Amino acid sequence: MLRRYALFSLAATTADFAFGAVFITVLLGRGLDPGMLGAMVAAGTLFGLAAEAPSGALGDRYGHRRLLSLGLVVWGAGFALFGWADELLPTMVGSVLWSVGFHLHTGTLTALVVNRVGDRDRTARVARLTRWGQVSSRLGGVAGAASVLVAGTWLSADLLILAAGVLLVGLGAVAPLVFPRSPGRPDVSVAGLLRESVAALAGRRYVPLVALVLCSTPAKVVLVICWQPLVAREYGGDVRFNGLVLLGMTLALALGAACSRFVDPRNPHLWAPASAVATAVPLFLVAWGALPLLVGLVLAEFLLGLAQALFVAWEHLMYSDEARNTLFSVMSFLGLAVIGATYAVFGWAWDVWGLESAMVAVLAVSAAGSLAVIPLAYAFPESRRFFDPREGARAQESEPAE
Repeated sequence: MLRRYALFSLAATTADFAFGAVFITVLLGRGLDPGMLGAMVAAGTLFGLAAEAPSGALGDRYGHRRLLSLGLVVWGAGFALFGWADELLPTMVGSVLWSVGFHLHTGTLTALVVNRVGDRDRTARVARLTRWGQVSSRLGGVAGAASVLVAGTWLSADLLILAAGVLLVGLGAVAPLVFPRSPGRPDVSVAGLLRESVAALAGRRYVPLVALVLCSTPAKVVLVICWQPLVAREYGGDVRFNGLVLLGMTLALALGAACSRFVDPRNPHLWAPASAVATAVPLFLVAWGALPLLVGLVLAEFLLGLAQALFVAWEHLMYSDEARNTLFSVMSFLGLAVIGATYAVFGWAWDVWGLESAMVAVLAVSAAGSLAVIPLAYAFPESRRFFDPREGARAQESEPAE
């Protein structure tokens, strides 16, 4: 099961990175001006957000394997249509299918695997599973970037996207054959699952986890926005050099995720916020000119990989099996909202103060908030109590059916 989980994570991310490396070039080549391009990407993002919110509840109600297969097929069909199309309308439809399918599938594979972990040595096993998923996804990014460098010499960008779509559809087709059936909760409505999960995340038990999403996400956004303009300013605008830098950063991300194995999985409430704070440090030093740019970017990516692996382990140790996918989707929706808000605020700050000053301001807020999560976790002791499947089963039996 662990190998299948890792292979599916790697293959799906490979297809995603191959698409991400060339889709803007394809859209511009089809005659879209920057305004229309931005509108198309924004529309696809809105459809994706609309799919993200209920997607976890659909998985918990109807079964994770079923939603995993559906999401991969829709995602792949979107890529295939995007790569095959020449005209604007089918390109737009492909963009929407891509976004909806991607958000339908997110979280389902991890939920499918983690829900089969019993109570024996549960903390270490869940941490190991989520670490494998994170490392596989990061290596999939490396493979996707490398596939574009290699196959891009003899395949057009359209055909690369089409091939990525075929890979995803193939994964969706074989998912029911390689993963066990996951029982759903047909007695609970999708709306009921969403209400249940929102109420849980608003409670005391999840205060530090939610606070860490709110506070650590802006640092990740700063890294995503700033690395390309910083590299272009210092080393010129050679796209091939950007590709090499991205490859190095993605490898550092995978290495950081792998190094989470050396961190005590029983204390993610301590190490996840600490590594989120550490992620901001090399970016601070780069903004102040105290650290070489490439060293700072690679170090920040390494620490980000570590922080994200620890956060994913923490959240899956906290979530109940009965609503794991729904809780994941609601938290992801919150993270996407923070990303959108950070993009807007950072763009304004960059325009008013300049790039480095905007980086320092946003990173300072992010680091201070992430650091505050540590005492917050000790102020809410229930946030350090992981989900126990035996207690969850008893609680579920004692609750009236909806």
